[in-house]
Amino acid sequence: MEPIIELSNVTMRFAMTKMKYGFKSIFLQLPQYIKERSSREYFSALDDVSFSIKPGEHVGLIGHNGCGKTTLLSVIGGVYRRYQGTVKVRGRISMLLSLGAGFCPQLSGRENIELNGVFQGKTRREMAVLMDDIIDFASLGKFIDAPLFQYSSGMISRLGFSIATAIEPEILLVDEVMAVGDADFKQKCRTRMNKLFDKGTTLILVSHQMNDIKHYCDRVIELKAGKVIRDGATADVLSAREKESAK
Repeated sequence: MEPIIELSNVTMRFAMTKMKYGFKSIFLQLPQYIKERSSREYFSALDDVSFSIKPGEHVGLIGHNGCGKTTLLSVIGGVYRRYQGTVKVRGRISMLLSLGAGFCPQLSGRENIELNGVFQGKTRREMAVLMDDIIDFASLGKFIDAPLFQYSSGMISRLGFSIATAIEPEILLVDEVMAVGDADFKQKCRTRMNKLFDKGTTLILVSHQMNDIKHYCDRVIELKAGKVIRDGATADVLSAREKESAK
């Protein structure tokens, strides 16, 4: 079976800078910036990452903060394109990369559903068909027509999850946002996720909540300093990680 996601020797570097921001600061530091640009230091957020994912796999990405999990998800989702190596994705992606990503705080929840749908590659007509289901699942009541800046983090999380899963993607990328929300909504999430899995949706889940990783994922990839250090069955990777932490 052809992989739905393939990464080969992917490296993503970011420049390190000590410049202070602000018009005056940048103006005063400009000569130094020009002088040091050629010798600028870089750090690798991803370092020679290679793996493939089969259709229908549910993969957890784990590792300490700053290890490259969100960067990796962003590369797979097409947010970052300036990288070394090759990335092949064969499927329609829906992304929940961070709380509130793809939303405009000044627009209402209803307007943000349309906007987010465009970001996910849907037309306004297609989103109109899904609108009632999204609103019902998010359980926002009258707040659906209020501007997003009046929403709590939990309300934003519910709306984002509702949109991302309503479009029934072939590939779902989720970064931590499932940690937000009350117990009832988390159960609704699990039920909807199971329905997506029954239809063959591929999942990549970034989480520090090992209970979520155990529940949703049959495979885990662990990153450290931008490198893949473990890749295998969920129980095996988590067991090895626990043994290492106990040393």
